[in-house]
Amino acid sequence: MPALGYKKALNLYFSRTKNLLKIFIHNPKGIIGLFVIIIFALMAIFAPLLTPYDPVKDKYVSGSYSAPVWLKYIPSFLGGRPGAAENFAITENSDFTNSLEAWNYTTAPHISVNHSSFGIDETNPGSAKITFTRNETEDTYGNVTVTLNKEFYYPFAEKPRKFTVYCSLFANGTLYNETISKLVRERYYDNATGKWKIRTYYLNTTKIGLDVNITIFIYIQRVSDGKIFPVWPYQPQLADYLYVDASPADKFPKPGTIYNASKRWIKTDTFTPDSDIIRYPGIEDVTPIIFNQTLIPGYYRLGINITFQDFKTPLKEVEASLYVDRFYIKFEGTVWGLMGTDHYGSDLWSQLVYGSRISLYVGLLSSILSVLIGLIVGLAAGYMGRYVDEVLMRFSDMLLVLPGLPLLIVLIAVLGATAENLIIIIGLLGWMGFARLVRSQVLSLKERPFVEAARAVGAGRFHIISTHIMPNVMSLVYVSLATSVPSAIVSEAALSFLGFYDPNRMSWGRMLYEVQANGAVQYWWWVIPPGLCIAALAIAFIMFGFALDEIFNPKLRMRR
Repeated sequence: MPALGYKKALNLYFSRTKNLLKIFIHNPKGIIGLFVIIIFALMAIFAPLLTPYDPVKDKYVSGSYSAPVWLKYIPSFLGGRPGAAENFAITENSDFTNSLEAWNYTTAPHISVNHSSFGIDETNPGSAKITFTRNETEDTYGNVTVTLNKEFYYPFAEKPRKFTVYCSLFANGTLYNETISKLVRERYYDNATGKWKIRTYYLNTTKIGLDVNITIFIYIQRVSDGKIFPVWPYQPQLADYLYVDASPADKFPKPGTIYNASKRWIKTDTFTPDSDIIRYPGIEDVTPIIFNQTLIPGYYRLGINITFQDFKTPLKEVEASLYVDRFYIKFEGTVWGLMGTDHYGSDLWSQLVYGSRISLYVGLLSSILSVLIGLIVGLAAGYMGRYVDEVLMRFSDMLLVLPGLPLLIVLIAVLGATAENLIIIIGLLGWMGFARLVRSQVLSLKERPFVEAARAVGAGRFHIISTHIMPNVMSLVYVSLATSVPSAIVSEAALSFLGFYDPNRMSWGRMLYEVQANGAVQYWWWVIPPGLCIAALAIAFIMFGFALDEIFNPKLRMRR
């Protein structure tokens, strides 16, 4: 018999659910709201599949403030940018894996340019080896220069946002060993006399370096007029960057012998035109000078001048080699992806996609917490009455009169701006209205005949609340869950917009904060999408909640 009772109750439950779904299907507001919620939920779940970039950590995927790439396909009179520059790199044979193919070089006396199997990448080695040699019967030659360059075509009508030149260098050769005597004055305490004294002596130090200094000069040349623009204009001596590992001390590297190769490669990957290192005289950024608007698109050369300075050791057999590897240039464009980039060159589409996670995470969990607290307080106050009701309602009134946003700001500033803290705070400050709604419903329900009958047969308080009262207020729970999510979403966005955001997570409010913090309101592709998403998701939950309210309230459904 009990089994038949459970089966009957289950059938009744499925029948009611089926009827509610039929009513919901014919409610346009509910369908539209649920559809929008599902879209954002799928966006949050499949965020790693929708974008390969981390919204917080991955920076400089393209030039800063890049526009969406689809603007290239819109006519300029409609606001499009048909000639905008995309990301572009010249990497053909940049690692010199098998030969010097695609590279041009000049020759000079005593200099040879060859391919070497030695390279910075041990699994796929290769480099361009430039070697200077002089035999022991010859005097010094002074400065001897050779050039290694590659010609490339820049295809876009707009100049790039920024470019970076990468180059890895390794120097090796015969060494000189020079003893330097330095006069040292030292103050010491004489124990015999009990006085401070000064003594002088010569300290001999040994200086080890390449017999032939090597300087480099990396440049970009505009083929149309032959003008050369320095990318690393200071021509540093590589000897200033390298050290020689000679062990034991009386054995020095011979020509062609590599010592501590992994430590002595110099990776010159800081040649960006707007860094503190790179400056064209009197100009902050060399990009508009090199890529002149009247000359692009066009042909350019990426090159390196290598100068061997042979002054130190005459009448000695000397050799100096410079290995060049991973020599290439990357351009950061002015358009990128579906939504462009921010001031750090981070992908805005990634930020929008991952921002949906925070909005749903904070909105749903804080709503569940506030509704749960409100349900417990409302049931207790409505059914228990008297002193319990008075204390709980006066406490609720006290929280209701507190200003919400200022209190949120203070608590977040004290506890820390994490999503979890925000969920707890919003949940603890958002239950009062629902508690009053549940209390009023319980005050009506506890006077109903079926509750009086339960009391008459000796049912306890917990049994009456859980069996007879709570099922009759669950419709309020469902509606309140849906309608309280928007306030949580907007609260999170407001706090993030004011700067109180989790630094390890991206949210739509944080996107808007970055816009106003960087004065980027003119970049509509950065401003409009997060604002629209906040509004769309909030309205979707409101429409869904109204639909549930109509379903669970037949009189309201008939009136509407």
